[in-house]
Amino acid sequence: MALVDLVISGLETGSFIAVAAIGITLVYGFTDMINFAHAEFMVIGAYVGVLSVNALGLPLIGALVLVPLVSAAAGWAVARTFFMPIREAGPIPLLVTSIGVGLLLRFGIQITASPTPRYLDLGFVSETVTVGGVTMASYTPLVIGIAAASFVLLHLLLTRTTLGTALRAMGANEDLALVTGIDTDRLRHYIWLISSAMGGLAGFLLTFPLFAIPSLGFQQIIIVIAAAILGGAGSVYGAIAGAYVLGLTIAISTGMLLPAWGTNLGTTVAFVVLFLVLLVRPGGIAGAEVTKMREVA
Repeated sequence: MALVDLVISGLETGSFIAVAAIGITLVYGFTDMINFAHAEFMVIGAYVGVLSVNALGLPLIGALVLVPLVSAAAGWAVARTFFMPIREAGPIPLLVTSIGVGLLLRFGIQITASPTPRYLDLGFVSETVTVGGVTMASYTPLVIGIAAASFVLLHLLLTRTTLGTALRAMGANEDLALVTGIDTDRLRHYIWLISSAMGGLAGFLLTFPLFAIPSLGFQQIIIVIAAAILGGAGSVYGAIAGAYVLGLTIAISTGMLLPAWGTNLGTTVAFVVLFLVLLVRPGGIAGAEVTKMREVA
């Protein structure tokens, strides 16, 4: 496979990871919590997307609106029920709780939806397109474009709205934000809504090349968390950069560096890169403190 094909494949993989990693890093940055149940928010988005297209007959744009809305509501409800009441318990109890909640949700989804793969019924998904002389799956530029659009919208939210200003103030200094009258508890509700929406969108995008199954998010969550850490946990832009570094590493190592029998070792190489980067920059690409980071932008 030519290098340009591998780069495109890496950008596609990085797009899936980046959209999901934003949700992880936002929650970490504002709650000091690594949320393993984020994997199930991705699964919810995958099923909502497939059902909205296959059963409700919505066009793709309709599904792209519905998926984040339903995922945000579901994620917020989960956080309101399980995580917010124990917010002061500390990172470890929150981490363990998120693992338990993730298992509960995964098996709940499996009982409800069955383990049978659900494929997205969009005809163009199985087609190919040629862009600039490079032939690729038809969904590849769409996935990259949707991810880029979500980054722009989030950037505008964080930098051009009152909510974004309040979030950045809270991220910089929560005590000072409280003194100035910012309701930080209310802002955490928005963080969960945004995080869950991004997780759901990532899950839906994954159904383009794959399909919806209860373990879809579980299969991706480690690399998603790795991208957030590589970028500098708590930094949105760092998470995006970390995701594309890992995506390109997986694609290029699989296509050019590893032997034919080692094609499934691309993720391992990505973790080697993560390890090497953290040796040089313990705070990740964004230079943030991995153990304590409250900077959004």
